Amino acid sequence: MIVLALVAFGALIWLATRGEMPVARGHRPGEPDFGDRIRVLAARRGVPPGDIRADDPIRKVDGVFVRRWTVTVPDSSTAKALAGDLAAEAAAWEASLDEKRPGRGEAAALRIGLGHEAFDIRIRLAPTAAKAAARAPRYPTPTPVPTLRPTLPPDAHGRLAILLDDAGQSFDLVPRAAALPEAVGIAVLPFLPHSADTAAEMHRTGHEVWLHLPMEPRGSNNPGAGAILVSMSEAEVRRTVRSALNSIPFIVGVNNHMGSKATADLRTMTWVMQELGARGLRFIDSRTTAATVAEEAARAQGIPTGRRKVFLDNSADPAAIRRQLDRAVYLARRDGEAIAIGHLHAPTLQVLERELPRLSARRVSLVPPSKLTR
Repeated sequence: MIVLALVAFGALIWLATRGEMPVARGHRPGEPDFGDRIRVLAARRGVPPGDIRADDPIRKVDGVFVRRWTVTVPDSSTAKALAGDLAAEAAAWEASLDEKRPGRGEAAALRIGLGHEAFDIRIRLAPTAAKAAARAPRYPTPTPVPTLRPTLPPDAHGRLAILLDDAGQSFDLVPRAAALPEAVGIAVLPFLPHSADTAAEMHRTGHEVWLHLPMEPRGSNNPGAGAILVSMSEAEVRRTVRSALNSIPFIVGVNNHMGSKATADLRTMTWVMQELGARGLRFIDSRTTAATVAEEAARAQGIPTGRRKVFLDNSADPAAIRRQLDRAVYLARRDGEAIAIGHLHAPTLQVLERELPRLSARRVSLVPPSKLTR
């Protein structure tokens, strides 16, 4: 038995060194992992490790790695407390949070989006607790009361910038984007069929144009033509950046498309920022990974820089997009300013068309993205 155990252990080590141990596709070892925080928060609420089922399964949905976690808790009060802990942790990570309808036997269901990956967290009641809950007397269900954010002073005012990514593949939605308030910026991918004409039309109608520079992600997602890869030499990085910059007219700055791997590499980012600095451009870090050093590299080169605080449309559901816009408004008023990034998608445009005219009444000024870089 001892010999067999040693052989099995050696096989595991061999697989690990060959990179064949199963890992979450959306997460690279060595970087901060939200899954570690789920384990810590569950342990603080008395949940043993054996009652946590992690990454079962991991699936890819619309380019996002969705990691399913199931946490079994002893009672409904623990479930409620853990759900609150996870919501607070999501806010600390600047992640999106959607509450889903719990399934059978579930006390809570949360979707926490981190851009490149998302966590589908199901909090289940232990069988005995679930049976007790089923036997409990049935009373009318009270009207749900949302968890309120801390109240802001009535005179709290902030500035909000919105940048719409992934333009250039099609021209169909460009007229609707061009009809939005001029402060809304557009980020155009290079080398696509409608990259140049999209940039020209948005510039003509008074909007800022940004280059949405493809950068290497973790995992197998293809960032597209003109991507910055960490395996590139300095000359290759500089040549690739220049080519992308030259392909889009009227740009005032750059933000990253994907890039969870590239933006975590300081050497690569330094070369990129030196090229942007030479042209007097700005940079917004889309923050597709918590390990990003892109903002740090930009500031080291004296480049006016900003960072994304909210992703508007990890979900294509207009109600979810509205909630994310509400969060951006709140952060703008709380912090004085906020940058929100969305995409050139029909549901996003639908929400913006309806909600942006109301911003001034909510004590928020919409400003071009460049105004929130410094």
